[in-house]
Amino acid sequence: MSPIKTLLAAVTAGALATALFTGCSANKVSIIGDKRVEIIKHKSITDGKFLKLVAELKNDDSDETEGFVYRVKWFDDNGILKDTTSWKPIVIHKNQRVQIVEMSNLTDVTSYEIEVSVPEKL
Repeated sequence: MSPIKTLLAAVTAGALATALFTGCSANKVSIIGDKRVEIIKHKSITDGKFLKLVAELKNDDSDETEGFVYRVKWFDDNGILKDTTSWKPIVIHKNQRVQIVEMSNLTDVTSYEIEVSVPEKL
């Protein structure tokens, strides 16, 4: 299977699992598929009236470059899902760290969930 088909299959499986198990959320991280990418730290800050998320990700594989996708789900005080970003592709080279920054576009958002989908190695 081509790398793109593998990535799309992982995203589809992750989206299906998410649809089945979505519930209220405090700031958390979900990794779908192989656990070769690590979220080192993540935090949120208020930028005006909007919640901003800053997260640092690391490629745990010392041999290979990792390609994966991520998205952010935004929740209100009651744990109700208010918005979700689109899946965004990112590449992290071996032992590299990268920072992602996302901002909610709604003022009533108070928490988030970062979802990372990593395709299985063939």
